[in-house]
Amino acid sequence: MYLHIGQDWMIPYDDIIAIFQRRMLDISPEFRQLFSRWRSEGRVLGDGDEAKAIILTDHTLLFTSISCHTLLRRAERPDYQFE
Repeated sequence: MYLHIGQDWMIPYDDIIAIFQRRMLDISPEFRQLFSRWRSEGRVLGDGDEAKAIILTDHTLLFTSISCHTLLRRAERPDYQFE
């Protein structure tokens, strides 16, 4: 099953490790370090300026303008899931 995360992107549920609020970059030095390393490796996708949430997968950090709360509601709604 897939989760629509905005910007015409859909990702498989199984690929999602965690979803964080965008402010994690401001408050967590460890998260900033991961972000900096992955950005230099080209593993960061999306517009960080517009982001409300960051989705962590095995291979990427995805910025999305959809809030963590909305993403959680979408994931919990059986009628919203795509196969």
